[in-house]
Amino acid sequence: MKRFLAVATVFLAACSSTTVDTTDPTADTTSTTGVFGRAEVEALIADIGPIDSIDQTRQVVEMVGLLNEPDLIPYAHDAARLGETETLMNAVRIFARITGVDPPAADVGAQWLFFGDWIMNNAPNPGAAYPAWKAALFANIDPAFEPLISQVQDPVLASRLQFGGVRRGGIPELNDAPTISIAEADYMTDDEIVFGAVVNGVARAYPVRILGHHELANDTLGGEDVSLIYCTLCRTPVFYSAEVAGMVLDFQTSGLLMNSNKVMVDVETDTLWNQLTGEAIAGQLAGEVLTKLPMTVTTWADWIADHPDSDVQAIPASAVDPTTGLAPTGGYSYEPGDAYNSYYASEGLWFPALDVPDDFAKKAEMVTLDVDGGQIAVELDALLDAGGLVTSVGGTDVVFVASANGARAYDGADGLEVVDGAVVFDGQATTATEDALVLPDGTALPRLVSGQSFWFAWYGNFPDTDWWPRA
Repeated sequence: MKRFLAVATVFLAACSSTTVDTTDPTADTTSTTGVFGRAEVEALIADIGPIDSIDQTRQVVEMVGLLNEPDLIPYAHDAARLGETETLMNAVRIFARITGVDPPAADVGAQWLFFGDWIMNNAPNPGAAYPAWKAALFANIDPAFEPLISQVQDPVLASRLQFGGVRRGGIPELNDAPTISIAEADYMTDDEIVFGAVVNGVARAYPVRILGHHELANDTLGGEDVSLIYCTLCRTPVFYSAEVAGMVLDFQTSGLLMNSNKVMVDVETDTLWNQLTGEAIAGQLAGEVLTKLPMTVTTWADWIADHPDSDVQAIPASAVDPTTGLAPTGGYSYEPGDAYNSYYASEGLWFPALDVPDDFAKKAEMVTLDVDGGQIAVELDALLDAGGLVTSVGGTDVVFVASANGARAYDGADGLEVVDGAVVFDGQATTATEDALVLPDGTALPRLVSGQSFWFAWYGNFPDTDWWPRA
């Protein structure tokens, strides 16, 4: 289709060995820097017209270089990603000059990411014309992006949306995927991680070995329409009711990211949704918020011990399509831990993100809770070591009870404490279930809907969050 589509999808790998010297005198790409005003530069960018060639990406970068205006950096940052390596290198030099910030002495892909982080954290406002311009630009990657991005009214929000490396629906979602009994699931291993949920007394396990490749399961559980959406980049599974605004929605991967977090789209209205918060960020349902449902991150052995009547998602069929030579599911192996291995083993992120306090590593796994206007992030490793945590959030007493690889959260009560790795009440054992924390006298403390996420993703959405442990 449009000429630089292939370049757009592979440029970071293609230029990974190229380093930009930002002290190069060619950083001042024109002697007319400072002569033009912002309105004139925006008009020049508009005159270039809809971007459908590599040469035009170069022109956009050069136009931004005519002015020391940080608000226009998103134009060049987007255009450069779809251009050639030389265009990207020139853009990095221009960004360094305009911002007065030198990127790390690394390859040009890492430097592009550095200035993507700068955009995320400095919130430049490229102006009212920018969302439509970006929508047309991204149509070169996938025509389906144009109507999605055109819905975004806030230019700052539009500047933070990034291409995630796949087109709309490019990560195939699972729709009412087949399930099997525990006895039939002989491929499962005791210590592999599953996302477990119970709705109206019906239990189901969603193996990470499957969701790690599909990231999204539209399902029916206990007679309710639900969606389990897993952002692999921020290791965040969220279990939602699929009913909102009087409709039942089916979700897809949009192909877009924000703060290195999955942005999903519903099939019925093409609304864009924040995966972690459940908020509709643009489109017909903008402002609506999905209802979160309880879910547990645990091991297969622990899940089936607690829920012997559970079923489990079956490994998707992988018969090869004779017309394409490809498996309809993408030809995945579905072996435990094979999805995103290299990413999880590294400290860095692949896409622009907001800065976070360095109390934890960006990819530290956190158990999270948002209740009564307050939030908390509890480091998973510390919680597993402790066995539980009694605290308060937003004025509400809460208690976290560690599970095999996660935790459940409940309303708190006077008399609860953690002793020798167990949550006890007045010194006696408590029982943690999917619905409540049961005290020795039979009192049931209701379960709260907690989550699990990498530190950078949670803090990026909830910068006022508390956290534990404190240094």
